[in-house]
Amino acid sequence: MTYRIILLLTVFWSSFGSILYGQDIEDYVSKYTSENGQAYMQPLADVFGANLNSGIFRSAHVRKSGFHLSINLVGQMAILGDQQREFTATTEEPFTPTTSVQAPTIFGESEGPSVEGVGGTRYIFPGGLNFTRFPMVVPHLTIGSIYGTELLLRYISLDVDETIGRVELTGYGARHNLDQYLQQMPLNLAVSYFRQTYDVGDIVSATAQSIGIQAGKTFNILNVYSGMAFESSTMDISYQYEGDTGNEEISFELESKNSFRFLLGIGMNLSIFHLYADYNFSNVNVLSVGVGFGK
Repeated sequence: MTYRIILLLTVFWSSFGSILYGQDIEDYVSKYTSENGQAYMQPLADVFGANLNSGIFRSAHVRKSGFHLSINLVGQMAILGDQQREFTATTEEPFTPTTSVQAPTIFGESEGPSVEGVGGTRYIFPGGLNFTRFPMVVPHLTIGSIYGTELLLRYISLDVDETIGRVELTGYGARHNLDQYLQQMPLNLAVSYFRQTYDVGDIVSATAQSIGIQAGKTFNILNVYSGMAFESSTMDISYQYEGDTGNEEISFELESKNSFRFLLGIGMNLSIFHLYADYNFSNVNVLSVGVGFGK
């Protein structure tokens, strides 16, 4: 199931789906119980949360009034470090003696280490996808403005097959203009709130949310902006553990380690066409690039 989740979301949201094709991560993760399994899968929650909480805005400017609408396609690229690619794994019963090693996470090296046990037995740890980057692409809609407030929306819904079921992403939030309350303020200021949920059949149920503040300045067709945000995300995962006595259902909740981010960005506005990019500094760093159409 785990393999299909990553394959589906990566193919649908990015152009890198072919990297995953032919790799059966379900075979890997199904060999772990919940303790090793949680650490093995933790980077998935961290990376998805970091990506989804990126690309929410393209400037610090929010109009005070007047109708405007823009349709955006936002790409996020999480940069994976060692802490997302390896963890301390421990051999599981009935293997003896109990041994701990540095093993790949779901994003780690494609081949895991092995250790020798009693009687010439050998314990082989599962490998990972061997990713150093994790890309996603999501649609994003901005509608405004009433009293300096604009609405932010994201939505994807897709029936895949009987095994996976429906994949759905829903995101909603708002930004509010702060500089309208400050006389002769030389910068644009705004605050934002954004919440997203995504579900993959009965396999994954997750949420991500962000509360932030942005500041920026427009120079003709260029604008620069920065921001900081407090964020959180959780992911519920379940899979079948292939034990010696049969399969066992393993379920657990993962909480993302990302709690705060700072970002720097730049944008270009050409009439109704917009390009923008920002770099997000957090537990998982993310490069976000977007293209938009509209006012």
